[in-house]
Amino acid sequence: MKKMIVACVALLSAMLLTTSIAAADKPDKPVKVKDQAAKQCAALKKADKAAFRSLYGPKKAMRNCIKGESGETQAELKNASKECKAEKAADTALFEETYGDDDPYTTTANAHGKCVSSKVTEEDGEDVEAFDNAAQECKAERAEDPEAFKATYGSAKSKGKNALGKCVSQKVKADETV
Repeated sequence: MKKMIVACVALLSAMLLTTSIAAADKPDKPVKVKDQAAKQCAALKKADKAAFRSLYGPKKAMRNCIKGESGETQAELKNASKECKAEKAADTALFEETYGDDDPYTTTANAHGKCVSSKVTEEDGEDVEAFDNAAQECKAERAEDPEAFKATYGSAKSKGKNALGKCVSQKVKADETV
């Protein structure tokens, strides 16, 4: 009876160990739109907190930003995925060498995800840089003539308190179209 119990415990332990090893070898989880939008918003906030709050509101700015960025992030992920598929179709070996792991068992499993992640991260970095540059330009413009700045960018309803956010928004949008 004791041998039977020891054998069952050993078998159960082996099964648990096997499943935990298999779970550890799973490829990275896919990027979620909301998570990526939250990272983008955190980077924007870090770039210029005053412009971030002015653009997305003094209360619940992070929530407003994530809602606003989700659609753009979804499009970025789709475009990056299409670009990566095209890269892989052009030269599979180079694609896997560039984006895959050194481990021969996981190379193909995570190469696409790493490709998409690198492209989205690069684009997000460019967006943050554009936001920061626009915020600096607007702050310089505001410092030259605060009243004209409020009149140009601010709304009458907010008495010009939203002028910085409106200025940054216009400059970022103008930068995207160029």
